[in-house]
Amino acid sequence: MPLRESYFEIERIVMETLQDMIRRTRGTCMTFTPKKIAKRAGLSTKPVTLSIVDHVLQTLSEKGLIQFYHKGWHGKKYIIHNTSPLWIKVKEGI
Repeated sequence: MPLRESYFEIERIVMETLQDMIRRTRGTCMTFTPKKIAKRAGLSTKPVTLSIVDHVLQTLSEKGLIQFYHKGWHGKKYIIHNTSPLWIKVKEGI
């Protein structure tokens, strides 16, 4: 993987990672942070990369695919429920 990924490459990687996490989830919802997504995807956890990951997650939140859950000491946390269109598509294998 190149040292410097483009925004669109990071966006694609984040989407693939999120979809993989949804596939593996056994419950009805899942919480995650930008750092958790970056680590799982094998991306750098440097602030600039985490900002891009967070921006991708904010965009998904604005589209109603995930929800902003909480901002605490460890940064932002997002949640996705089994009623989300993204969750449904991934679980149905579309």
